[in-house]
Amino acid sequence: MRNGFLVNSVSDKEGNLVVVFKTTIQIDKVLSTLLHIPGLRNKAERTYLPTLFQDSVKGTFDLYVAGIIVQWQQQENTKELYKLNDYLYRLGLTDSITAKVKNANDVELSVSRLPAGSRGKPRKADMVNIADVGIGVSQVLPIVVALIAAQEGQLVYVEQPELHLHPRAQVVMAELLAEAANRGVRVIVETHSSLLLLTVQTMVAEGEMKPEDVGLHWFSRDAKGATTVRFEQPDENGAYGDWPEDFGDVELEAKRRYLDAIGQRRAQRQAGKATA
Repeated sequence: MRNGFLVNSVSDKEGNLVVVFKTTIQIDKVLSTLLHIPGLRNKAERTYLPTLFQDSVKGTFDLYVAGIIVQWQQQENTKELYKLNDYLYRLGLTDSITAKVKNANDVELSVSRLPAGSRGKPRKADMVNIADVGIGVSQVLPIVVALIAAQEGQLVYVEQPELHLHPRAQVVMAELLAEAANRGVRVIVETHSSLLLLTVQTMVAEGEMKPEDVGLHWFSRDAKGATTVRFEQPDENGAYGDWPEDFGDVELEAKRRYLDAIGQRRAQRQAGKATA
């Protein structure tokens, strides 16, 4: 996705898309404030460092999550805390998360053990350490905190947001990414989830996103092993031409094989009855 990203898009003589930054100064500014959530995210820990960032981000964003939640609590930023709990509730993971400062170097993150309760309002009971619940909470937490913390115009780069998420939660994740983009956050997502892409298409068709605010870059390798990039932009119906070979077709082929197997088994049973 893109929303006013600081790049110029031009084409070379062969019609291939070339993306060029305007100035080196803007590159430095974008990269120093980029909130990067990698695909290989750290596993849940019993305690975290209360790391905070000011004008720049060093390393990946997951290092700052615990410190930001502590800061929101200390500053009584109820809007951010409500949104954080609401996002986790919508994803079906939990309805509450809190941070407790144990000492200068340790912050304990606790979550509600059950996903039921009042949306956005933290519960004091039934809280357990984040390391004692499913891995999905710790893996998705850096993404939702980044989407909330990001300012208008700031770049959030998420690798594989669908990891460890139920299909229903993948749909919600696409909605959360779109909501951030709609308020001016520049969101770049690297994904292998056809369900996430389909949700984005649906939101465009429903008018929840503008087609010009969505851009897709398909990466593939040619016969010589070189990577090629194809850019597509959806129309008002959310359609954006042909998907890359072997992307959506894999799921369709798997379903076809399953249905064919069922059909063959039924035919064999009917043939056996006819000869009996």
